[in-house]
Amino acid sequence: MPLDPIFDRLTRILTADFGKDGHALTPTSTLRGTLMMDSLDLVDLVFFIEREFGMEARVDEVREIRSLASLVEFIRPRARRTA
Repeated sequence: MPLDPIFDRLTRILTADFGKDGHALTPTSTLRGTLMMDSLDLVDLVFFIEREFGMEARVDEVREIRSLASLVEFIRPRARRTA
C-alpha cells in the first residue's frame, strides 16, 4: 500500500495511544493477532478514530475488521474531509 494519510494517522494513534511499535505496523497487521488488541482496546480505538477522523463508528463494526488495511478502507468513506 502506498503512503496513505489515513494509514499514517492510524499509525500515530496506535503508537501514541496504545504504545505499539510504529515500524512494525503494516497494512497486513491484524488488530487482534499482530497488535494483540482485546475488546477494551477496540472500544478505545473507536473513540480515538471518531475523534481523529470526525466520524461515528460502532464497536461492533470495528470488531469485525481484521487488518489495518481493512480499517483504512472502513474509515475512508466515513472520514470528515479535513486537511
